[in-house]
Amino acid sequence: MSDTDKRHLLKAAPSDVLKSLPDMDRVMVIVRADGLLHERLGKVEAVDVKAETIRLSGACQDMEIDASKLASVEYDTSSQMRGKHYPRLDFLGKDGDILFSVVGLEGLEPFAGPLDGFDRDAVAMRPRNNPGDADSDLDTDPARPFLEKLVGSPDVTVQVQTEAVTQRWTGKVEDMKPMGGCFNILLKDFHLHLPAGCLSGWSEEDGWHHGTLKGGGRSALSIGTDR
Repeated sequence: MSDTDKRHLLKAAPSDVLKSLPDMDRVMVIVRADGLLHERLGKVEAVDVKAETIRLSGACQDMEIDASKLASVEYDTSSQMRGKHYPRLDFLGKDGDILFSVVGLEGLEPFAGPLDGFDRDAVAMRPRNNPGDADSDLDTDPARPFLEKLVGSPDVTVQVQTEAVTQRWTGKVEDMKPMGGCFNILLKDFHLHLPAGCLSGWSEEDGWHHGTLKGGGRSALSIGTDR
């Protein structure tokens, strides 16, 4: 099987593909922004499609999507780990960039079945991006002190917001693991991978800590502690 047999453009409206998510068992919904990864893990229980906004919800999912930003969907079945498939849907914007992705956590069959009715065309594979550099200095990174304070604190909301999507998680941060060039929060229904060197610090406003990028701009990442 060639690489082009493993990635396809689905000939369907992105909203119609999103409606199939509740039939796919457990998935991971991934937002990449400013080099970081914000991931929700669990079943999408409902997809509410409105003219302007699409909402994914469930006990383990919370995302709002600007429907006008979605242009197409590509379906990738190339990823395998220890003999298990991790199929992926990449939702693309009008410029072809990936706005967010959905990865199947329970193998190929429960993910592929709901997509069987969509026609598709083979497309070229995309390069994989690594979120962190294992040689980065995690010890002195300016983002670290605030992240460490979250461990064991009352519930917080960790949010990533781009022009296309907003994804949130609310709960207790049980641990924060600096490894692999990233600060990692790894919970059953939520992962955050924040590379060292991504932020120059945090700014506080109305109970929220907003990440500050190295160039001084505001990061897509914010953490609400006044909850």
